[in-house]
Amino acid sequence: MKIGVVTLFPELIEPSLKAGVVGAALKAGSWELTVVNPRQFTHDVHKTVDDRPFGGRDGMLMISEPLAQSVELAKTKMPGARVVHLSPRGRLFTDRIAREWAAEGRDLILVSSRYAGVDERFIEECCDEELSIGDFVVSGGEWPALMVIDAVLRHRPGVLGNSASAEVDSFADGRLESAQYTRPREWRGRTVPGALVGGDPKKIIAFEWLSSMVATIERRPDLAAQLDRASTREEWKAQNKWLDREDPAVVRGLSVFEAWLKAGAR
Repeated sequence: MKIGVVTLFPELIEPSLKAGVVGAALKAGSWELTVVNPRQFTHDVHKTVDDRPFGGRDGMLMISEPLAQSVELAKTKMPGARVVHLSPRGRLFTDRIAREWAAEGRDLILVSSRYAGVDERFIEECCDEELSIGDFVVSGGEWPALMVIDAVLRHRPGVLGNSASAEVDSFADGRLESAQYTRPREWRGRTVPGALVGGDPKKIIAFEWLSSMVATIERRPDLAAQLDRASTREEWKAQNKWLDREDPAVVRGLSVFEAWLKAGAR
């Protein structure tokens, strides 16, 4: 898979993508990176890439032509690439999109704009879509681009050391990931739930299912509301008998989950 980034700040992109599992995969040739700076397509001494917007609004907008030529240069290496402008106005980027794009394997060109945005004509002429990473605004598209790249690539073959790791991540099945623990078994008076140290796979699976449900209900009620309650009840029936009702973590979890079930039955 080939990925291009159009940015005024290559120094924000290149070092970040040479670290961690994504960097190791880049070095191994599992994916390719192209970075293009629009300033190379300017013709004045100041290398101007922005101008005042028509209509008198505050801020400066990036000019269309340097951006368009940047995309066109990137497309010489990846002619069929999807071109995406990172913007708060775009559709919300999700794990589902990351998985779809990874499975599709289509090359990506991410346009990381700055200032108050870009000339709308560039978006209409050169971009397939706009994408947002959340309902907030940052100073530029570089950080959103890095997050999109990492989220997509972790679902590509050869990037994660263990591809199964992505299948238990948050959002993989519509829920948040279950709580996790490591040594020591007791820390500052807090102990690891018994199911995780007892060695019984069925009890481990049941506890992690409950823990995942509780995290989703408490932290992302919007996701919990989207779960199919009928199928969730069936899952609950399968896991219920393996839970240790003397474990404080299970007792608390059951209280949260059963209240959620009862609320949905009203």
